[in-house]
Parts: sequence; structure tokens; C-alpha cells
Amino acid sequence: QLKAEEKISNDLLDEYYEENCGNLIKNYAYKENANSRFRDYMEDKGKSILNFDSNPDNALFCLFDGHGGGEVSKFLQENFAKFMKEILPINSENAENKLINLFLKIDNKIKENSFFQVGATACVVYITRENGQKVLYCANVGDTRCTLIKEFGFKRLSYDDRASDESEYNRIIKQGGVVFGGRVYGQLMLSRAFGDWELKTYGVICEPHITKINIEKDDKYLIIASDGVWDVMEDEDAYGLGKVANNSKNLCRDIVQTSLDKGSMDNISCFVLALN
Repeated sequence: QLKAEEKISNDLLDEYYEENCGNLIKNYAYKENANSRFRDYMEDKGKSILNFDSNPDNALFCLFDGHGGGEVSKFLQENFAKFMKEILPINSENAENKLINLFLKIDNKIKENSFFQVGATACVVYITRENGQKVLYCANVGDTRCTLIKEFGFKRLSYDDRASDESEYNRIIKQGGVVFGGRVYGQLMLSRAFGDWELKTYGVICEPHITKINIEKDDKYLIIASDGVWDVMEDEDAYGLGKVANNSKNLCRDIVQTSLDKGSMDNISCFVLALN
């Protein structure tokens, strides 16, 4: 039985909307679509926890996109928050080291489960208060993307980790890895991920990119979505939808439906948080 403030996506809960979320965010929505025209099963997994660690000033939102199977994304959905509780509190002085070590620790747990040919991206958003200021931390590996929609403009908070990216390509080659055909060892398009242990020696790592922002009054929505969205939409497209949306539920539905309409061929999953 889940606590009232904790939600996970599964076959029976592919859409939900939380209206009164306390003092950190206004409301939030989640929606997923397996896109059965092109995909046989769902590998995206979402999890959200308000009052994280029984603290109304903490909230956690996680989106994991599996590849090669859903085992790693399912493991993360079930266990990431448990491991993250062990490193609280997180603040500006310790966030980077704590989050990097957390990702690496969990990745080693995945190795213990022998997930050598299965992996998952992760985009994790942690919202808390520091000295009365609402702050947001985003940590990601892979190409599940987090974009902030402001009153005027937008800002990407995550980094798309792909082997074709110049900086990632250079990192892999410098570390003795192998990239050909725009893929690590000719196999994986992603350059950072949980799992994929058979490709770790060729350049795949699980060290996350970490971004911190103060939540300001002109911050409207935060979008966390899998590449089933971003393969066919740009951040600017999401900003355009956000300008006319009146709540997170409608924006979330619009993003998923637009992705389908534009011909996405992947699983689709999306969180939208109304920040103000």
C-alpha cells in the first residue's frame, strides 16, 4: 500500500494529477503512453514523493527510461528513493558529491543484480528549502530531459548524454573508450546510464550532470520527459504549449498527445510540475 503522498507509474496508474501539493509546488501531473503502435511493452517508469522523508519541505520526482528491457528502470523505481533517503540532508555545500556518490552506489547495486545488457536513463528532481528559499536540484544520466518553462522563455536543466555529443565523445575517447556509428562500441547511443555493465569499459558511465536553481516567481512549469517526447519535440515546442496551458494536467496531456501526433516511435512519459 502506497502512502498518500507517494505515486508510482504502473499498468493501472498511467495518469494522475495532484492538485494541492503544499508549499513547494502548486500542482503536478504525470502521464505515460506505451505507444503500442511501435513498442511491445513499457520501459519508462516514474515515481513521485511529496513530503519526502516525512518532510513537507522536500519533494522528489524521478523518471527512468529503460533500454534492453525494463529491469533496470523497475529496479530504480523501486529503490532509488530508499537509497536517496540515506544521504539526506542535501544542501549547496554537499549536493554534488552526495548525488554523484549516490548514483555510483546504486549503479553498483545494479551490477550485483547482473544487469549487464540492460540499462536505464534517469532524471531526478529534488525540491527543498534552503534558508527559506525554494531550490531545485536536477541530476541526470542519459537523455531523459528536464526543461524549465518560465513566464518568458525556457531553460534546459539536464544534459542529453549521447555518444554523438562532442563533449561526451571526447570524454569517451580520452578515457580509452570506443565510439563508432555514433554509439558506444557501436551498440548504445547513450553515453551515460545506469546498468549497461558490459559497456562500462568502453565509455558508458553513471556520473550524473547536476544543476541547481533557485525557484523564482516567474518560473511556471517544470517538464521531465523521456526521449519519446524529445525525439519529436524541441524545448521551444514545450514552451509554446506551456504558454497557453492553465494547469499541469492539461499541459502534461498536451505534451504526450503532441508527441504521438508528431510520430514518436518510443515509449512516452512525462511529469509536469506547476511551480507557482
